Amino acid sequence: MKKTLLAATIAAVSFGAVASDAVTTTLPNGTDITATPAEMRAYVVTHHANYLRDTAEDNGGTNIIKHTRVLPGSGTDFVVTPALDHLYSKAVLDLSEGPVYMEVPKVSDRYFSVHITDQEHYTIFDEYNPTQTHYMFVRQGSEYKAKDGVTVIESRGDHPHVFLRTQVFTEETIADTHAIQDKVSLSAPTTGGKLDFTDPVAFTLNTSDVYPDNIELMQSRVGKHSDAEFKRMQGFMTGVYLERSIAEGADNWGLFGPIDSKEPRADDHVTRVIGIVGHLGLPVYSATMDNTHAYYTGVPSNCSGKPLNGSNTEVFTIPYEPAVDLFWSVTRYSGLTYNTLPGAEQQVFNAYNTQPDENGNITITFSAENPEDGTYWMPVKENEPYYFVERYYGPRMNELETALDRCS
Repeated sequence: MKKTLLAATIAAVSFGAVASDAVTTTLPNGTDITATPAEMRAYVVTHHANYLRDTAEDNGGTNIIKHTRVLPGSGTDFVVTPALDHLYSKAVLDLSEGPVYMEVPKVSDRYFSVHITDQEHYTIFDEYNPTQTHYMFVRQGSEYKAKDGVTVIESRGDHPHVFLRTQVFTEETIADTHAIQDKVSLSAPTTGGKLDFTDPVAFTLNTSDVYPDNIELMQSRVGKHSDAEFKRMQGFMTGVYLERSIAEGADNWGLFGPIDSKEPRADDHVTRVIGIVGHLGLPVYSATMDNTHAYYTGVPSNCSGKPLNGSNTEVFTIPYEPAVDLFWSVTRYSGLTYNTLPGAEQQVFNAYNTQPDENGNITITFSAENPEDGTYWMPVKENEPYYFVERYYGPRMNELETALDRCS
């Protein structure tokens, strides 16, 4: 089945949570976890606020950009489900003292994108290979005057997140990627600040103009954050992710775009919780460009609907030339850490490290031992759950065929 907008819209009807509905999910071990929309929204905001705090600390403060120089194969990256087809450049901004400016190079020989996320985990800006390279970040409602040729990005909060992606073709091209990263610059009134809070929900309410649809939900959860609650909601996230992927197929429709996105499921609280599995992912339809940007499939189960586990061998076949205008990749992750597998011999397959067979396909075997049968081997850990993600950039949605589409 092709992933058309109509198909995604139909799927959205069968699995969702409106403002007054609690949802119960059952984990593979039989445990039931119930969450209200307020708890779901608080979990998303808490996860993102904690990420902003940790990233600012790792960067040396706010308004400081830090470049990832190696592909994140250690299993310890701050980003959940990190990609291995590009290097990251990340910054947490502080607009409380005035505008922040960013300059990026013009990049035409590979994919390069600018992605801005607000404090409620909604994409507010994204574009790839921009032709205008100067940006000005301002707090919404503030007075400012921008020069010609400057792209102004208004933020509802003091702390938008800047995420740049610079494509890596193979390990041998990383030096070229570094050269692009080195041309990025940030300038701001102040740098080096930390994000200090004891309650992530209260912090978000106090430093951001929260969307009206979310205010009461978040206010009801102030003072109720705890490690135990966060762990419970992580379990809920795992459960609903598995249930949706088995029932409908998991993808990024509605997970990351604006709250008022035209994408299906954008106003569904369960969908937004599932988005934490791929925290900081891109929307299918660009928030600011009039085209498709990225389509992801999250695959935690096989063609029979059974959760993927390293104790079993699984084989998937995909087209070597899918319907994309940019590029594609397939990466596998631990179902325990939502990160890469440290020490694995292989982490990602793409058009640059594979070759098509006589039918124009590539076949990937997921197993603990190398099958040595001519297929591409993706190592997994014995008896441990895992999932893989197909990333398609510049997808032609009505033509695209994914691994699950090929399940018979």
